[in-house]
Amino acid sequence: MDDEPRDAVVRDLRGLHADVVDRCWEQRDWWVSQWPEGEQYLTCLLAQDVQEAVNDERDATWPMCPEHQDHRLYVEPDLGTDPFWVCEVSGLPIAPVGHLHG
Repeated sequence: MDDEPRDAVVRDLRGLHADVVDRCWEQRDWWVSQWPEGEQYLTCLLAQDVQEAVNDERDATWPMCPEHQDHRLYVEPDLGTDPFWVCEVSGLPIAPVGHLHG
């Protein structure tokens, strides 16, 4: 499995929650072994998996919207090959996954 999806999520989180990323990555490794054609969706699904896991933790750090600073970003689409971070207020894309800070 190509490590780029994992690296993209870690880069956007600035290294935070690397343990969560690695756990989710291992689970997706099994998933890809069952559905190899799904590998094209790994970045999107991994970002969502990590987002759900981190949001379940109390006081978890997650990227905040640079436009409003009062809410977290989320990943769209639910299943796609080019996922991006979205502002939940405006619904507009902020940055592709892997390019949030650069």
